[in-house]
Amino acid sequence: MRRNCAGIIGVLLAASGWLGNSPPQIESPHPLLPGVSVTEASRPPASAAPQEPIVAYRIEATLDVDRKAVAGKELLRWKNDSPDDVRELQFHLYLNAFKNSETTFMRESRNTVRLERFDFTHWGYTDVRSFRIVGGEDLTSRIEYIQPDDGNSADQTVMRVTLPEPVRAGQAITLEIEFLSQLPRLTTRSGFFRDFFFVAQWFPKIGVYEKAGTRGRLTGGWNCHQYHAASEFYANFGTYDVSLRVPKGYIVGATGGVPRETSDNGDGTITYRFVQENVHDFAWTASPRFLRVERDFIARKEVSEAEMAEMMRLFGLPREEIELGDVKVILLIQPDHAHQIERHFRAAFQAIKYFGLWYGRYPYSTLTVVDPPRGGEPAGGMEYPTLITAGTRWWAPRRVLQPEGVIVHEFGHQYWYGMVANNEFEEAWLDEGINSYSTGKVLEKAYGPNYLHERFFGIPVPGMTWLQVSLPPIPFVGVERVPLGSYLTDIAQYSWQRSWSQYIERPSDDDMKRAAWEYYDLASYRVNSYQKPELLLRTLEGYLGEEVMARVLRNYHQRFRFRHPTTEDFIETVREVTGQDLRWFFSQVVYGSGVLDYAVAEVRSEPVTPPQGVGPPSPPQPPGGRLFESTVTIRRLGTVTFPVEVEVVFDSGERRREHWDGQGRWYRLHYLRAARVVSATVDPDRRVFLDVNRTNNSRRLIPNRRATYRWAGKWLLWLQNLLHQVSLFG
Repeated sequence: MRRNCAGIIGVLLAASGWLGNSPPQIESPHPLLPGVSVTEASRPPASAAPQEPIVAYRIEATLDVDRKAVAGKELLRWKNDSPDDVRELQFHLYLNAFKNSETTFMRESRNTVRLERFDFTHWGYTDVRSFRIVGGEDLTSRIEYIQPDDGNSADQTVMRVTLPEPVRAGQAITLEIEFLSQLPRLTTRSGFFRDFFFVAQWFPKIGVYEKAGTRGRLTGGWNCHQYHAASEFYANFGTYDVSLRVPKGYIVGATGGVPRETSDNGDGTITYRFVQENVHDFAWTASPRFLRVERDFIARKEVSEAEMAEMMRLFGLPREEIELGDVKVILLIQPDHAHQIERHFRAAFQAIKYFGLWYGRYPYSTLTVVDPPRGGEPAGGMEYPTLITAGTRWWAPRRVLQPEGVIVHEFGHQYWYGMVANNEFEEAWLDEGINSYSTGKVLEKAYGPNYLHERFFGIPVPGMTWLQVSLPPIPFVGVERVPLGSYLTDIAQYSWQRSWSQYIERPSDDDMKRAAWEYYDLASYRVNSYQKPELLLRTLEGYLGEEVMARVLRNYHQRFRFRHPTTEDFIETVREVTGQDLRWFFSQVVYGSGVLDYAVAEVRSEPVTPPQGVGPPSPPQPPGGRLFESTVTIRRLGTVTFPVEVEVVFDSGERRREHWDGQGRWYRLHYLRAARVVSATVDPDRRVFLDVNRTNNSRRLIPNRRATYRWAGKWLLWLQNLLHQVSLFG
């Protein structure tokens, strides 16, 4: 899902700059550096092949553009791959989250931006009108609603049906379901806005039956959570064969990309049939206003021989395991955004290329990118198998990566959610966090930094506003929030800087691994699912080395393609690839909520005065000068222990690197030499991205006032700009 923008204070600070086993005593915090040889343990395994599908859907659906509803018939085959006899079935009815004001989703969304755009005159729901076993009983009367997470009787997002006979181990059941899905006015991923329809979470979708031992389960049972304000999704892989009947003139995009069949029904409607294998969801969109543009990603044109050779060296794999496949990219863009067509395709192509080279070939033949209209923003920044939504504005400065960042991030979910399909309800960091890290790496490789300003004739013009206020309802009804200004300077911003500025505001609200609805609030969910995991992985990369980290992630992806991995699977993959047990790290930052903060507490340097009278002789004086006794004190202010480097600079120009394992609360360095210590810096290479306060990472013997003057000047400029804007209303 699309990531949120940071406050400017955190951005500028960023730009300027474990319960369990203890970390091992090591000489260097970077024992594995780029260029180490590829061992058998670090070589990625062959890509995991898709398993036999658990589910197969055949859906026929008709869009009623006047009623804003979808009528459907669903033929579902579900296979019991557990050793249990399953006596009931559980289904998600996600649209029922918008059925009334007391659903779990609505309760959890109060006083948040989730409901800012919700139209309480257009409710959404899924009405299951018929439920029967093919060749067997009608079970419609057995439908009941359950609330496995919170017992909220007003919530009907999970449906249970008790079977007359259990589905035995290894057997399958085929069901025929008729339903009507009333779409809400577009909110939180799904609905309509005028003649734009984005139809997601729209059909009765069977949950996941997990056998004993899955994620620590003691007994087999259904994993079928309610629809929460913070949660996303979890489902089995399978095959979707979906026929969509829409009015003539409507352009359709869907999972599967290119229709397998198209037929004119002779009544003013057209039916498009889409088929896609090895996916765990299906979404679609329709609008008469789309411009449909197609381009082919041709792998041999987009990947150079040098890039191919580098990946073969890095992963120790033959060419055939590195080569990418061709992909048809379909762009459904708003006419008023047509001038951004090239930017959308370039971002999609860069994502296909780098995710493919780094983690493994994109296995599908199509990718559809949807540009929602103005007013349809709640559909933007979302991912479904082979279909993603972007988001842009008419004016999108080229140095401000407005559509690019969203496109790369949402495509990345084809890997971290689409193929490596962790349970997003319970371990959201495994997809959102790893994908945030991956997105940042791709954007840096393909584009460099994101800028908050565009330049015209050398003059910086804000491309993004950072401070806005809402005007009083009267007489400004319908007027959007008014920007109060921005720094008149170029601000370069990388992905990790945005994450860091948000993380430092809420670093210890919750343990990172937690069910999505159990976080303190939605802000804590975002921090612990997006920002903190990205910083964790960046910190891990700084510790292991960039190449080793690349092997970790490729191994993890290849091993768990078309599987449902867990946090423990990721930790074990790190151990296998690196040969190091890093549980001391993960137990602190994944299973804990402590913060990491190192500071240079003191820098002292005094000339040595020879002692008077009797006693041991004084230290020999260097030729032509005096000796200085210097001390540098480093403190660990946070609870998280982590090995760090310290750089000490002398007035002779010498720079000395020291290493501290971080085990104590403080660490003191002593020097007796002919040069003064003039400064000290913890983490001089900025590898420890989880450090919550970078302003205390260095100290000088003699303070430098220039930074203070620079900050004061910037704040005075901002204040002047603010007062100028406010004066417009005087």
